[in-house]
Amino acid sequence: MIIFRPYPVLTLLTVMALAFLLALGGWQLERQSWKQGLLDAHAVISSSPPAPLDALCDDPAFGQPIAGAQPDTEIAVRVFGRSAGGAPGWRLFAPAPLPECAEAGFILTEAGFEPLSAATAATEAATAPGVQAARAGLRLETPLRRGLFGAADSPDSAEFYAFDAATMEAALDLAPGSLLTGWWLAVDDGAPPAWITATPPERHGAYALTWYLMAVALAGVWIALNVTRGRIGWRPKR
Repeated sequence: MIIFRPYPVLTLLTVMALAFLLALGGWQLERQSWKQGLLDAHAVISSSPPAPLDALCDDPAFGQPIAGAQPDTEIAVRVFGRSAGGAPGWRLFAPAPLPECAEAGFILTEAGFEPLSAATAATEAATAPGVQAARAGLRLETPLRRGLFGAADSPDSAEFYAFDAATMEAALDLAPGSLLTGWWLAVDDGAPPAWITATPPERHGAYALTWYLMAVALAGVWIALNVTRGRIGWRPKR
């Protein structure tokens, strides 16, 4: 005779937990596919020939190489970040005029880098050949957005930790609404953006496997508990 009388409350909680773990695993697999798609798309667009600034008048693609920008390096804002060589410091962004067909008059264009200290300057010097090669071109990127715990900007010294069009326009002595808000031109180092590679697709796959293994372990605990307590099993007929 088959015995199947599992603990009802425990079973309900287990089913809910299993559904949650399986949903997390499925979400991580979706993230893996999404990230891989982004990397594939970036590889295609980044290998395409540089487009003129007129490309901003249509529907530009993230990572598109752009040629022809002429930034005014006499004025610039400093955005905290890393150089193409990986050293921390200030990325210098200057406004470059856009064609009349664009939505704004200027686009922020990366025009240099200031290391934080002599140590980071030495790092830059050690990687100078690679950095110079990387700075041969520019690509379209979405401007750096402020995180939940981002540091406060210093407009008086033109130092920023995230893109802020209105405040940057004031620091650059530009008219309100002059800066393009959806894009800026960053140094093309040939690598995918950090926000894509920080958690690569393979890691999302590993996370999914972890959630699925936790679901299997939970189901095993539920079965073992009910079997040892005589709630699930088989009893021969007398």
